[in-house]
Amino acid sequence: MKDIAIGMLLVVFLSILIEPLVDTANVYREKIIVGSAISNSCRAAKDRSLIYDQMINLDAEVDEDLFVDYFSEAFEKAMNMTLVSKNGTTVVFKSNNGKYNDFKVTLSFNSDIDYDTEQVVGKVRVYAESDYKFKTKYLKLAEDSGDATTLKITSERMLLLSVRN
Repeated sequence: MKDIAIGMLLVVFLSILIEPLVDTANVYREKIIVGSAISNSCRAAKDRSLIYDQMINLDAEVDEDLFVDYFSEAFEKAMNMTLVSKNGTTVVFKSNNGKYNDFKVTLSFNSDIDYDTEQVVGKVRVYAESDYKFKTKYLKLAEDSGDATTLKITSERMLLLSVRN
């Protein structure tokens, strides 16, 4: 009887100890998913939003509104989300299946001249953040108890746009 009690106590103790480790693994997995969704969305938007007249001169100038639209479309599909609001270059997405909290994505655009080739090189910085939605029972309880357990999923990418001859 004593062995059964020790075994049950050990199971309860290990479940309390292992569940946060499982959630930590989920955090890293979701960071990878968000990072790859941003990278793929940037590539899709880059190919479709470069200004054609400038590409003839080998300058990589991007139409910012088109880039944001194409990025939003690709990010929605990759993450199963819906665009909630768009304010200039800041967009907010809501999860369709409740898997994620709202994502806020900020895009900033910049152009520089490459003095070696005398071409315009575009730069796009993409920053996405969201509050992490805990998956395990114990951490959901901890999250509901106060603000000290909030965890943010963030991802940042820098995209360089250039046209080669």
